[in-house]
Amino acid sequence: MSTFFPAGRNCPDNETLSLAPGFSPVLKPRRPENRFNGFQALEPKPLKRFCATTSKSTGLKPDANESILCSCSLIVRRLCLALGLFLLALGGSAQQPTTNDVRFLAVDIYVDSKDKPLAAYQLEFSVTTGNAKIVGIEGGEHPAFREAPYYDPKAMQQERVIIAAFSTERADNLPLGRTRMATVHLQLRGIMMPQFSVNLQAAANEVGAPLQLEVSLVERTPPK
Repeated sequence: MSTFFPAGRNCPDNETLSLAPGFSPVLKPRRPENRFNGFQALEPKPLKRFCATTSKSTGLKPDANESILCSCSLIVRRLCLALGLFLLALGGSAQQPTTNDVRFLAVDIYVDSKDKPLAAYQLEFSVTTGNAKIVGIEGGEHPAFREAPYYDPKAMQQERVIIAAFSTERADNLPLGRTRMATVHLQLRGIMMPQFSVNLQAAANEVGAPLQLEVSLVERTPPK
């Protein structure tokens, strides 16, 4: 079958030739339709993908990301440990005594009469270095010297004190050997730990004969 066109007329580019005379030619659609919804699209556009959230990659081999994550976690743990140690050291330094801090200390005075009964003694206790003040004196551990010894209250204000005590008990009721005879209580100030000394001035047995005693000081450990 042949198709004829009027003279002087060319077939348009957008028209499809009809093989049936007398019928209108079929035109090509000017706007493409979306093959999914059937509606006409203003202009052809490529389909878009949904964005998928994925972890960033370092571009290295598959195990490299895990290695980097482990390294970061180790660094964070080390930083936390260092911070904890720093805070612990800071707390410890904050608990150190300062110049205005007031503390208390007890110093025990021991005498050793060996195998001789001790009936009387007199000694001098003093603070040699540091900021300390004598605030009290108590007796010893033996029943014969359980009561507080005699002392001069005015001397206590000068960081030194002379204490003395005696007993009229029989020899078998008097202390022998090393015995705590008295305890001196002190108030401390400042960060320096004070030093103390004790000097024996006199000692006697039950009949008044002089004795040679060994005297020592022991600082009590404060309760925790």
